[in-house]
Amino acid sequence: MFWLRRCRRASGPGNEEQRALEGWVRLRFQLASSDLMIAIIGAVGRLTNAGMDEDDATETVLRILRESEPDGRP
Repeated sequence: MFWLRRCRRASGPGNEEQRALEGWVRLRFQLASSDLMIAIIGAVGRLTNAGMDEDDATETVLRILRESEPDGRP
């Protein structure tokens, strides 16, 4: 199981693509701030479509969401 997860991560987006995708997630949150759940679902979907593992995509989206809040809370 660990081997499979490691292989899936190795085929995910590179650092530059990762930063671009994270920028897209931030923009998505700004544009869809009236319905945050839809923004979260869409952002996770975009990251997984780009090759990111679902758990990693979810963690990335939630980290970005926490970073975007002034007091650190969603």
